[in-house]
Amino acid sequence: MKKSTIPLIITLIFSFILYYSISPALNIHSGELWFIIISTIITFIILYVFLQLLSSFNKKNRANKNTSTELPIKIAFFALGGSLVILLVGILIGIKPFRASTYASLAQGRIEDRNFLNDIKEEEISNIALMDTASAEIIGNRQMGSLSDLVSQFETSDYSTITVNNKPLKASALSYVNFFRYLSNKDIGIPGYIQVNPVSQKAEYIKFEKGLKYVPSAFFSEDLKRHIHSKYPTAIIDSYYFELDEEGKPHYISPYYIYRAGLFGAKDVGGAIIVDPITGDMEKYSLEDIPAWVDRVYDGDLLAKQYDWYGTLKNGYWNSLFAKKGSVVTTDDYGYKSLENDIWVFTGVTSVSSDESNIGFVLMNSRTGAINYYDIYGAEEYSAMSAAEGQVQNLRYKASFPSIINVDGEPVYIMVLKDSGGLTKMYAIVNLQDYSLVATGDTQQEVLDNYKKRLGVSSGDKDSLEHSITITVDSIKFGNIDGNTYAYLISGETAYRLLLKENEEVVLINPGDEVTLLTQDTDVLIKQAILD
Repeated sequence: MKKSTIPLIITLIFSFILYYSISPALNIHSGELWFIIISTIITFIILYVFLQLLSSFNKKNRANKNTSTELPIKIAFFALGGSLVILLVGILIGIKPFRASTYASLAQGRIEDRNFLNDIKEEEISNIALMDTASAEIIGNRQMGSLSDLVSQFETSDYSTITVNNKPLKASALSYVNFFRYLSNKDIGIPGYIQVNPVSQKAEYIKFEKGLKYVPSAFFSEDLKRHIHSKYPTAIIDSYYFELDEEGKPHYISPYYIYRAGLFGAKDVGGAIIVDPITGDMEKYSLEDIPAWVDRVYDGDLLAKQYDWYGTLKNGYWNSLFAKKGSVVTTDDYGYKSLENDIWVFTGVTSVSSDESNIGFVLMNSRTGAINYYDIYGAEEYSAMSAAEGQVQNLRYKASFPSIINVDGEPVYIMVLKDSGGLTKMYAIVNLQDYSLVATGDTQQEVLDNYKKRLGVSSGDKDSLEHSITITVDSIKFGNIDGNTYAYLISGETAYRLLLKENEEVVLINPGDEVTLLTQDTDVLIKQAILD
């Protein structure tokens, strides 16, 4: 028997086990496939060398050395060296210094400047979905704990933010606890899912008519990734989103990825594979052909990363390191907003100097990847969260990442305040351009009413500007909302807000000047006003 036979057999067995357990895409851009290739070659080399060292103690074996026994190890080293060279070159030709324009272009073609008032209509305050995933998990796990016949066999999986018939939901299909629970339950499959209403903060267990067979937590041929690769072996996939169509039928959405720079650079979504987890039927869609009921194809992390590539690399890689002219990034987190039966990822846009303000914000469609940019200067989200927490510091509540809503034609942050157990206790609204203007309440309607009282706006129409007052201007600040510039004349603890295009004389006002205004006769911090 040749000296390479035993190492080769062991290596092939090892490689098969590794391939079957990982189930990589047969694609040159698959990092998993490269891992298996290199691991296989290294395993063979180690085994071959180890057996050669053992045989070196046998003088007869030493005498039998010849070129034919050395050929397999030479081939292995050549294959390893060639693989590493290809891998290194493939990575290098895709890095940002060489392909900055490619990285920036991924989001650039999808960005559109939009008008806040046209896109974000004033909505029914009591119907705003503000639950974050962490809170959904807590509420969902409590519901799961009440299902005594299921809790030992199944557990909740990752929650998906979806809309069904224009209603936002947090949904989590159950998953097998472990391999042995899979073996004992695979005939019935996954029996149902946990649904959490982000408005009412209530959880409900929904049972499927038939159990789900092809799921991420299954094994062997029923493993969802392995099942997809049985039909689409070259598709690079790493995410599986549980969703319901408009009839309530369950599906798994698995986006497939492409890399537009080198082997692994400039990651983008090519489309999605939609799987019926009951029958195993699946279909591959290009990005533009994905059905409208699908909510999530782009992950929020990828959308934010692509916008950051655009914001930092649009003027070149070296500019992003040194001059940083025009460089912007998204803030450190993001939230979700339901609009017109779609899920949008919301986050602010700030300069790379990382100050406490945003120069605008974006809404990014998690199905199509479309990015709407809104040119609205205001407080950075974490500053607004800190301001809200400061209002209830005695209760030690923590604010969740905010959403943005329209209140009387102005953008404001709205967020939940959670206790140490992660449950929603109160709500807060923070003015986007003045985060010292904060209101809290036990319900969404109460927090809106409290905010309007502070702002000087009743639940109905704005108070008429009939109160004449002469003030001494301490300072002047300017803010922009959808291209409309406002001047804030600050006197003492009160700010008077004037629309600049209707009060252009304000540019002639300097700190220390006395000015007569028509304003609201209300006791609030920020008052609407016009020059008298």
